[in-house]
Amino acid sequence: MRFFSLLVLNAALLSGGCIPESKPTLTTEDYLEALDKQGIRPLPLPMEGAPVLDAEFDKQPIASFKYKTGDSFFAIYEFREKQNPDHHEQKGSVFLATNLNIVLITDGEADRLLIEVFQSLRPPISYEQAGIFIYPLGFCLLVAIFVIAERSYSLRRVMTFPRKVEKALRLGEFPDKKWKKRSAAERIAFVATKERASPGSLRAYARLEIAALEQGLFLLEVVVAGAPLIGLLGTVTGLVSVFSAMPASGGSDGAIFSEGIALALLTTIMGLAIAIPALIGHAYLMRIVEKRAASLDWLTARLIEAVAKPKDETP
Repeated sequence: MRFFSLLVLNAALLSGGCIPESKPTLTTEDYLEALDKQGIRPLPLPMEGAPVLDAEFDKQPIASFKYKTGDSFFAIYEFREKQNPDHHEQKGSVFLATNLNIVLITDGEADRLLIEVFQSLRPPISYEQAGIFIYPLGFCLLVAIFVIAERSYSLRRVMTFPRKVEKALRLGEFPDKKWKKRSAAERIAFVATKERASPGSLRAYARLEIAALEQGLFLLEVVVAGAPLIGLLGTVTGLVSVFSAMPASGGSDGAIFSEGIALALLTTIMGLAIAIPALIGHAYLMRIVEKRAASLDWLTARLIEAVAKPKDETP
């Protein structure tokens, strides 16, 4: 019960916003600083100037500026949220490009460097761009971490087959009455000595203790199989979005198309990054379970011999 309550707690923390959802934004100052590094220092223009750069949007921008550099004119429109479509458009004598929450509009003869610097402001791809799939993938990550940590603690030697038990049995000593029931080996010894269980019952109880060693490991198997599938679903969803946006962009911008493919593959990368360590952890824990199970089988056999010996010696 405690094990599953901790899983529920992990899910609650995840859904409650433990994974940050920051939304990166840009400002006109960011763009001007990037131009300054390229040796371009545009001059501000009044908003009524260069009317060809005027544009209408579905939402009102929070700020707008016009500038001139050499023979080129451009305008920057800032919004509170990311603007769509996120691609380039050629509209008559002006060129329009979006980058997160800002829109750049240049005249048709503008310096290409203006657009290249504008697009270079785009932040690198991060896990936040995985969209809604970050939540199931994050949950898989939490489950894998919790199971590996909990089983690594519970499968310690002191919790399964303490050295004092092994030493006593190797010396042929009967289990000490002062032993507690903290470990699986001590609980099996208690059943053999205190409850006077039959050999069949003792073997059955030992198998229950061995089965308890595998508690929660099936969740790692679910993560190993499920995380890549969730990532694949995110990739397919992203590819559908990319290809559905191609008609709007005319399919002419290879950079935007490549970036869209990279974003689509991000969820698959994350799914594999979660599944591979979970697979390694599962294999490691199963190896420990096998070793502990062999030790408990040996303990059970020695206890059966110790309990049955007085009966065999009775005339």
